Amino acid sequence: MRRLLGVDDYQETDLRGFLTAYYAMVRFIDDGVGRILQALEQHGLAKKTIVVFCSDHGDFAGEHGMVSKGGAFYESLVHVPLILSAPGIERGGRVEDGLVNLIDVVPTLFRLQGIDIPRSFQGRLLPGITEESPLRYVFSEYGAGGPLFTLEDLNRLPESSGRMAVLRSLQWREAEGRRKMIRSSNWKYVHDPCGDLDELYNLAEEPLESVNLITEPENRGILEELRQELLEWSIQTEGGLAPTPLPDIDRDSLEDG
Repeated sequence: MRRLLGVDDYQETDLRGFLTAYYAMVRFIDDGVGRILQALEQHGLAKKTIVVFCSDHGDFAGEHGMVSKGGAFYESLVHVPLILSAPGIERGGRVEDGLVNLIDVVPTLFRLQGIDIPRSFQGRLLPGITEESPLRYVFSEYGAGGPLFTLEDLNRLPESSGRMAVLRSLQWREAEGRRKMIRSSNWKYVHDPCGDLDELYNLAEEPLESVNLITEPENRGILEELRQELLEWSIQTEGGLAPTPLPDIDRDSLEDG
């Protein structure tokens, strides 16, 4: 990822330009949402409309020496905005600091509309606006169980960094492995079945996630707890389903894009 997304060769003016564009895009979205809300008011729909604002992922903005996004679980990528407004919510204007999963949004929308929630849904109700108790853990996963995309594969591309390299390698990178993350209020554990070192971060003491504590003996208790919870979640959510099919592409075609 550092080869693809790294900023080691950036000048300070390049980084400032990137951040300027990033902030401008945020402002653009903010203005667009404002126009939508204004239109709902103008047409008398605001008091009978549920509005949800969220993001599917975050972006690196220089954190960990990278820009853009990639298959990792750092807070800059997985801690995303979530704002919900709905008629009849009595505790409006509140900021909830508990943990939530984006997969919980859809069943919550069903409940707010009085629609039965299918038993096949994996998500739960969002705490704070429903009777659901606060969550102790949240989860994230990446990959479809495919083979590794290695530095050797990356070096076979015409360009091994930059936008074209990102696009040419995207299909294989998104298919490789099945990495999983569990996060509590203070801790984050990442399991990598592809053979890389697992990760453990103490977010309360070191929120930048720059020190991997996975090998520290004093963390054995919290590590076992998080591994057990992640295993149970994996069993519940995978349910024996067949793995997602890999891209039907010969690995040699990476050279041709």
